[in-house]
Amino acid sequence: MSAVIAFTEIPLPDQSPFTMAFVRTVLEHRGVGYRPSEAEVRAALEVLRRYDAQCLDNPGECAWVPRLDEDSDASLRAKAFIMFQATKPTPAQWHKAHSALFGPLLCESCG
Repeated sequence: MSAVIAFTEIPLPDQSPFTMAFVRTVLEHRGVGYRPSEAEVRAALEVLRRYDAQCLDNPGECAWVPRLDEDSDASLRAKAFIMFQATKPTPAQWHKAHSALFGPLLCESCG
C-alpha cells in the first residue's frame, strides 16, 4: 500500500500536491511501507530540498518535458531525480524513469 496515507499524518512544511506526490514517490522508491517513520519522511523531504536547490542553481526547462497531470509530473520528476540526480532529464532518462514508475512506455519507434 502507498506510504501516502501514513505520511499525511506527519506535518509537512508544504502540503501542495507536488510536495505530497514527490515525497510519496521517494518513500515508495526506498521501499517504505504503509507507516513511514518521521525520520524516513524527513529524509524524503531532504531529497525534495536538494531537488529544489538544484532547480534554483540551474534554472530553465528541459528541451522536452512529458505532459502529465500534476501528481504524475511530480512523481516522474522525483523518480528521475532519484535515478539520475537530474532536474532536467534527457528524453531517454524521462523514458527510463517513466518505465520504472508506470511500466513500459511504447513509442512509435518501439512498436
